[in-house]
Amino acid sequence: MNGKIKQNLVGLLVTVCAIPAFGISAAHAQEAAPVVTLQGIVVTATKTGAQQVQSTPVAVTVFGSDMLEKQGLTNIRDIAPYIPNVTFSQNTAAAIIYIRGIGSNNVGPGSDPDVTSQIDGIYVARPSGQMSDFLDVERIEVLRGPQGTLYGRNAVGGTINVISRQPLAVFAGEIRETLSNYGGTQTDAYVTGPISETMQGSVAVNLREHRPFFENIAPNGHNVGDARRGGVRAQLRWEPTSAIDATIRADYSKVDNEHYESYDHLSGKLPFSAPLANSLTGNLRQVAIDADQTITQENSGVSVDINWRIGNGLTLKSLTGWRETKFHLINDNDASEVFVTRLSSADRDRQFSQEFNLQYVTAGLRAVAGVYYFADTDMLVQSATSPPSVFTPPPASGLITATPTIKSKSGAVFAQAVYEVLPKLNLTLGVRYTDEKKTMDQFFTRTSQNPPTFGVTTPGFPIVFNASRTDHAVTPKVGLDFKLSDNALLYASATKGFKSGGFNFAGRSATTAQFAPETIWSYESGLKSEWLDRRLRLNLTGFYYDYKDLQVQQLLGPGNVAITNAATAKVKGIELEVVAKATRELQFSGNISALDAKYDRFPAAPIPGGFAQFFPGKTTVDASHNYLTGAPKLSGFAAADYSQPWDNYLFDAHVDYAWRSRTYFDPSNIPQSSQAAYGLVNAYLGFSPSAKGIWRLELFGKNLTDRKYFQVIAGNGFTPGGIVGDPRTYGIRAVLKF
Repeated sequence: MNGKIKQNLVGLLVTVCAIPAFGISAAHAQEAAPVVTLQGIVVTATKTGAQQVQSTPVAVTVFGSDMLEKQGLTNIRDIAPYIPNVTFSQNTAAAIIYIRGIGSNNVGPGSDPDVTSQIDGIYVARPSGQMSDFLDVERIEVLRGPQGTLYGRNAVGGTINVISRQPLAVFAGEIRETLSNYGGTQTDAYVTGPISETMQGSVAVNLREHRPFFENIAPNGHNVGDARRGGVRAQLRWEPTSAIDATIRADYSKVDNEHYESYDHLSGKLPFSAPLANSLTGNLRQVAIDADQTITQENSGVSVDINWRIGNGLTLKSLTGWRETKFHLINDNDASEVFVTRLSSADRDRQFSQEFNLQYVTAGLRAVAGVYYFADTDMLVQSATSPPSVFTPPPASGLITATPTIKSKSGAVFAQAVYEVLPKLNLTLGVRYTDEKKTMDQFFTRTSQNPPTFGVTTPGFPIVFNASRTDHAVTPKVGLDFKLSDNALLYASATKGFKSGGFNFAGRSATTAQFAPETIWSYESGLKSEWLDRRLRLNLTGFYYDYKDLQVQQLLGPGNVAITNAATAKVKGIELEVVAKATRELQFSGNISALDAKYDRFPAAPIPGGFAQFFPGKTTVDASHNYLTGAPKLSGFAAADYSQPWDNYLFDAHVDYAWRSRTYFDPSNIPQSSQAAYGLVNAYLGFSPSAKGIWRLELFGKNLTDRKYFQVIAGNGFTPGGIVGDPRTYGIRAVLKF
């Protein structure tokens, strides 16, 4: 079956390339060119103003607002299948994003994601902040590969830029109402307009709910996998002169799920008597848990973006941002109908950032230089409760609590320039220097539960310590790009990425709690091209990574985390992206990615408690030459879009298929911690008046074949368990614009 899927995927992408060549003959090419062409895409990825994506020597995927809205792409999880070599999973409240095999499940305080997110240039520090729904978005730019020069610390895997749409000087608005199965409702509203001659504003809100996706067969247990979340975003844009503009943005979002899903689906047997849970091993539509799992999460922020166009190609920009992320969750950590372990976690992070940069743009030079400051404070209270039981007799039973506070301060200076050294030949030079300090104050305690000691700690506790570390890095970039023709760009680059060291929030000493920085050298080359009078776009990228001291987190047990620096890894791959305008009505798109991402040397990878049954008598495993987490060897995506006017109406349709090969979730690469190859099918059908399009009706379906698959698997319980993808969902959406 897997071989057949691969053949079908390759065949569809070959069709993507072939249809423009055979469906539109050369004799008709000149006549069709004015109406049968691909639209240009503008990006601001290089921080030197807007430019066409096909003229930007960076591997980047762009999502416009129209695509996001029509296909119901509401967050990073939704867009991941559309991007070459991107894998998304999650750890309860936090996003886990991998680009080209580079990512991290280090989601706790003291560590940082390898793929950064920016909201209008403001860095989002915590992985839990990356889970927010998109709101009031003009476009999303996903840059693949290290972005250490322009985007700084931790952008070793890549960067996701979310760019808001600007408030308008005319009154306009939109209301979108969605109904779907599982009692799903979704409301999106947006209004914008002038406030004065020099000021415009906008407000956007969203609300989303659905009933649980998965049945809980435990007596008196609630079904799991519900959703209840919403947000609001407001903007004020002031333009006192033609040379100055300032935009203030504020946002707030909240998640309040009463019965969320958290590693409840088992891929192995529990080592204690739990007949209901053990009967569901491998069942991805039912669970058996006896405790309610709740999560409350809030994200908020304020930013100020000021631009002063000085003249003669110079622009001075100031970006000031403050953000807060907090959540509280309760988790049935044993994933069974038996009370063995409960986990409670409450986290609060506050961050502040300031960037000043000076941009210079002329015909032969595009340059930016700047300074950056970042500070945050992250406070966690996490506890794991194990009452006396047959499986947890004394001293295994107890209450373990960790209350670390981690503070970070980071400063950087950076510069990057693209200079036309010869006609059509550009040289890119960039460098960034980063200085960062982190401190950790830890209070770790354990009390007995047999009998309860009411605050009296067990021997050896509490553990109290303070630790600090300082890291420095220089991250350069050098590149060349050559304009082969008006429609073809060839480029090559060498870039260094850096992720700072940090702390294991569950650490029990100042020495063992620390882990070192990781670095990566990326060597990349690519071709961006358009053919057949801009009816066929073909982009090809190849890359090689030399990855050192990568930080690997493994959940060994409830509240027990190991973070180690695997020695080295090598990553190489190739990505092919195709967009083809077959006719004025029909467009195809797709991508194919091949990835070889393996640990070079990792001789002593810790074995999580849930995997111990597969490694009797061992505490570590040699993971050298095993695949990195979240790095499938092959993946692909194919889509078709069709639009047909009829009288005064417009019909349009979309269908896509995303496929990936086996993916591992642990360095051990055991089958019980992996997801076999699978594919997902989504579709959309829209109907609107073609003249003005003030209203629109849409039908949609996601995961139409109801494919069952794991998003992620971990061994922090007593056997491997994971979070699974959503079942088949479908519904109808009504849109009103004014």
